[in-house]
Amino acid sequence: MAAAKPPKPEKHTAFCYSFTPREMWYFLFGKKICPRCGGVLCREKGYVTLHGEMPHSRDKPNRIDASRVKCYRYRYACDACGAVFPLGELAGGGR
Repeated sequence: MAAAKPPKPEKHTAFCYSFTPREMWYFLFGKKICPRCGGVLCREKGYVTLHGEMPHSRDKPNRIDASRVKCYRYRYACDACGAVFPLGELAGGGR
């Protein structure tokens, strides 16, 4: 008897970016310098898969299948000291 094949991973049906005004400003224009050592920060892009509703979807109804939403998150890493900072922390927000 042949072994059962694993199910194919389902594709994402939507994506989401969520920025506060301060995070957007830092993302676009802020100087990417490490607050600990003064080294250069490198941007890393990651994502979290949301199953179900998109954030804030109760306020505005969506016309998409929100069962598999890829929500992007950014963080910055310093090559010199190895510190990792989320975008909200560098922008000065308490997120």
